[in-house]
Amino acid sequence: MDRILQIKLILIMLFVGLTSYLFYDELFIYNTQTLHQFGNLPFMVASISFGVIITASIYNLSFYFYIKNRQYLYYGLAQISTLFFLVNLDSIFISPFDQIFGLKSITLFCMAGVLLLFFSLLFIYEFIKDYHIPKVNLLIKAILALAIMDFFSAILFSFSLFTVFLFVPIWLVLSEANRQIENKDLPFYFLLTGWYIAIFVATIEHLGFIKLIGTPFPFLHITFALESIFLSLAISYKFKLVEEKQKTQQALLLQQSRLASMGEMISTIAHQWRQPLNILSVLQMNLNRIHKDQDSKLIITEANRQIDYMSNTIETFRNFYNPSKAKENFSVQEATHQALEIVKHSLKIAHIKTKIEFKEELHIYGNRNEFEQVILNLLNNAKDALVERKIENPYIKILIDKQGVSIKDNAKGISKENLNKIFNPYFSTKKNSDGIGLYISKMIIEQEIKGRLLVKTGTQGTLFLIQLNPI
Repeated sequence: MDRILQIKLILIMLFVGLTSYLFYDELFIYNTQTLHQFGNLPFMVASISFGVIITASIYNLSFYFYIKNRQYLYYGLAQISTLFFLVNLDSIFISPFDQIFGLKSITLFCMAGVLLLFFSLLFIYEFIKDYHIPKVNLLIKAILALAIMDFFSAILFSFSLFTVFLFVPIWLVLSEANRQIENKDLPFYFLLTGWYIAIFVATIEHLGFIKLIGTPFPFLHITFALESIFLSLAISYKFKLVEEKQKTQQALLLQQSRLASMGEMISTIAHQWRQPLNILSVLQMNLNRIHKDQDSKLIITEANRQIDYMSNTIETFRNFYNPSKAKENFSVQEATHQALEIVKHSLKIAHIKTKIEFKEELHIYGNRNEFEQVILNLLNNAKDALVERKIENPYIKILIDKQGVSIKDNAKGISKENLNKIFNPYFSTKKNSDGIGLYISKMIIEQEIKGRLLVKTGTQGTLFLIQLNPI
């Protein structure tokens, strides 16, 4: 147990002790028989809050039965426990709910409080599981064990410490999660906001401070309703992120499958070509011995150069389509030049001029093969746009400097309506395209290589900038 957690536990014990001594009558409800009267407005607000909580319960339980995600199950059960908790609380303290519900049982109230804590912690456990914070998970398990003991105390003695201090363990868990999670996302902030609002309002109401306004009002009901909304948003948004991650993984698997298939095909072709190329080389050697004149030697030398070019080209393709995931330190210049070699011939056929300029020597850590795929994809996209639009004097400029790699064309740019969509999966303006090229390129640069892939466009052309972190 680290020092900060020890300090928090000491502060919690001091808080429990002091508040039990100073607010004894307010905390232990069986020592008071005070009944508060709700007017028409508070009654209506409380009823609407009940409706929100019931809706959240149905919503989350329905999602659980649909997708079998335990987050929805535990939160749905936590909402039912919240409803049970408020019904018991209102039956004891609030008129006319005391007549409507009629559940004036301290035992049921204590049981409802422990169940609310139990299912809320199970929900938090499932929610933060993907953040990989084992210490917080152990803390939750320890509190859950205590909650089970407290539940039997509620049944046997009509007393539950966790019901009295319901939000203290939840605050402890969330504060530790907030401290230990390095990369917090929007769903986690929704989770914190919803619970912290509930903790703040419930604490000041439970200690009796809200009574200072003089008129009973269902602040706790509103708080639980807001908490239902925030946490439902947290789960929904997290589900969206999970779906996007699955799409990314599917797209990457599809790309890897394609590369593997291409690699197998290229390897087969290379195997078939290797023997004829070797035979041609032997024949050229024999011709070189037979023909001694200068013209014959020039022709034989050119033939040998072409054979070497064919052999090197097939080897380049075979290496490029190797689906290896190994990471290494590599030269950005060499990787860019290698990708350009792959597409150089098709650019030449399309009469597209290419210019590559090196201003800075860059080395980065990552998968070289994946980086080359990104460069090749950007070059092919530029080529396709130039050919499709029949641009006069088409060109592609590649610049490598301290910022990274920029690839610029003069294909008259990308339309405004498409600019914000080009990195979306399965979006493409080209026929017979699956639309995952730029999406995968962005994922590779930003998730695998930890850089950024940006795009700027205008009436003259488009610039793709790969910002890198050199080593």
